[in-house]
Amino acid sequence: MTVRELGEYPLVERLCRRLEKTFGIDPRVIVGAGDDAAVVDVNGVAVVLTVDAQLENVHFRRHWMPPAALGWKALAVSLSDIAAMGARPLAALLAIALRGDEPIDFLDAFYDGATAICQATGTLLVGGDIARSPNGLLVTSMVVGIADDGAVWRRDGAQPGDALLLTGTVGDAAAGLWLLENRHGGIAQVADASAHCVRRFRFPEPRVRAREALKGFRVHAAIDLSDGLTIDAGRLAHASKVAAVLNLNQLPVSEALKAVAHATGQDPFPWAMGGGEDYELLLAVPAHDADAACAALRNHNIPARIVGTVANDPKGAVLAAFPDGTRRPITGGFQHFADGS
Repeated sequence: MTVRELGEYPLVERLCRRLEKTFGIDPRVIVGAGDDAAVVDVNGVAVVLTVDAQLENVHFRRHWMPPAALGWKALAVSLSDIAAMGARPLAALLAIALRGDEPIDFLDAFYDGATAICQATGTLLVGGDIARSPNGLLVTSMVVGIADDGAVWRRDGAQPGDALLLTGTVGDAAAGLWLLENRHGGIAQVADASAHCVRRFRFPEPRVRAREALKGFRVHAAIDLSDGLTIDAGRLAHASKVAAVLNLNQLPVSEALKAVAHATGQDPFPWAMGGGEDYELLLAVPAHDADAACAALRNHNIPARIVGTVANDPKGAVLAAFPDGTRRPITGGFQHFADGS
């Protein structure tokens, strides 16, 4: 069997079982493989660690991804993992493999973007690595964070009756990617909307201040949206052995997304539900705290709304709730190695 035949999810689960068998019994491991980040105890401090890769022609194409955007996004995806664990970022390492024929200005702009997001999030960029690549660009980021009170958010704590909160809007990044791939990054009649969506793809804003906003609230579970609302809600539901019930009429969709969809004749629903790379947070909180938690997030300039509920279902289904009261399973989202990806 090959990696492609096995698929991303079974492959990750296989590797997680292997690591858990070898290292999971160590009392220093608070959260092992399988969540947004790992957490280890270092002399009583909960240290959060995550790593991500961005590969040319898989995650981006060089001709439409400016180096400053690449530097920003490479760290944004890891910072979003730190946010999903309810931690604050401390320091980052950034490695890049280059062909070697890139202008020095390219590398300078790349680090300009990386420096900018670190300054915006209070993260120290303290080193990394540079290597030669025989093919395309490869960027790898590692971020270390701290859970100040020792408690971290996890995927596996959602409880039936919880409300599901979602920060920001969904689908903008997917629309931006579509524009970059199909319309050279924009459409004249909706230029501002196009620019908004492309920026959301290139310069995502990880919600690193969500934990500060929700201090005093119980967050039973959390995950960041990297591969699409449907897939990531499913990951949270699967880990918690519950169902995630999403109210489709409550999805936060921007006016920019609607404008781009209308101008291009595209259906915005797949972008919103399965597009991915929004790097927003999906949070499960006690229902009686939901309105106050949304208000607290908004007070910290983080838009948020209630988008669903948690229900009993040990299989971890994702269900769409329709106005007539019916519920139907939904699927979708990005997976590596699926359909030849």
